[in-house]
Amino acid sequence: MVLKGIDQNRWSLELKRVSSALARLGHPEKKYFHILVAGTNGKGSTCIYLERLLMGCGYSVGTTISPHLNRFTERFRFNGQEFAEQTLSELFHQIKPALDSLNLTYYEWCVVLASEMFARQNIDIAIFEIGLGGRLDAANVMDPVVSVITDISFDHTQYLGNTLAQIAGEKAAIARPGRPLVTTVRGETLDVLKAHASSIGAHLKVVSNPVLFATGISGSQQALNAALALETVRMLGMNPGRDNQVYAFNTAFLPGRLEKVGSRIVLDVAHNPASMIHTMEYLKQQGFKGVAVAGFLKDKDYQSMLKTLKEICFHIYIAPLRTQRSWGRNEMETCREINGIRLFSNIREAFDQALKDHENVVVTGSFYTVAEVRDTIIWHG
Repeated sequence: MVLKGIDQNRWSLELKRVSSALARLGHPEKKYFHILVAGTNGKGSTCIYLERLLMGCGYSVGTTISPHLNRFTERFRFNGQEFAEQTLSELFHQIKPALDSLNLTYYEWCVVLASEMFARQNIDIAIFEIGLGGRLDAANVMDPVVSVITDISFDHTQYLGNTLAQIAGEKAAIARPGRPLVTTVRGETLDVLKAHASSIGAHLKVVSNPVLFATGISGSQQALNAALALETVRMLGMNPGRDNQVYAFNTAFLPGRLEKVGSRIVLDVAHNPASMIHTMEYLKQQGFKGVAVAGFLKDKDYQSMLKTLKEICFHIYIAPLRTQRSWGRNEMETCREINGIRLFSNIREAFDQALKDHENVVVTGSFYTVAEVRDTIIWHG
């Protein structure tokens, strides 16, 4: 593990530490252009569509994805391929002595490693996925030529606020004066973005029409995410041709996003009520009926998500996750009133029972849930 010993669960939202780290490294981030992608759901897929469109236009592209599922290296991409773990580890140990005194968080280290690695690869443009919020997210130290905001809904309210307007305000802060801000949001969140863009002189572009091409990543919102990526590339002065678009969208892939394994297993990292509704809507369209294996973090609205799952699942097998952020026995007991709920001691046991039922299975609720099952059935056979 490249960042072994650094607590993944420590969040300290500010920009000073990362700014200082990049200054000590000689500002590697100033050697290429940046795109920032914020939002509640759809950020990762939008980043992948952007990456593939830009590559199709002949550009060298670095991309960050957050969080990862099974491998730390998933977070760092160069022209569509992950960096080798050894390469990242060597870089970490090279720059660590100069940055040790800053006490960077896990995610801040990810931003710094990506910034330096991209500079060493002489990329043309980097796509940074915002990890949490926007205003105080470590990636917001970048100076984006275009800022992108996907769907906004309730998540991380303890950090971002308890209203959609507050959450939108945090995410709007990735916009820059005189530069494009491209979004698919609507309603009151769009009003917030409009007001912020007007106040700083950013050029707001709202995307409302989905692309008509098939997308390699499944989901009811993917055609709109693809359209968002396409408009972003156009804001950079590029006009990808039809063949480029078809290839970029159709071959895009992200693990754990309505990922089908075999004939009856679906893995999806939906982890908030809005994303779970999108997942349920897509599975309904596919005629899915079956059982769910679900695990949640204790700070999530798991009651709402379980009720959504009940619309397509006969039974829901729930279990704690392998993280200190997991819900526990007490939280799970509060869900017993929902018909079809059954508690297990771990996700593996819950998944084994789901397979024995000989029904379709959806594994969801958290990146941790999907990672544990995916690691079992894909990486270890």
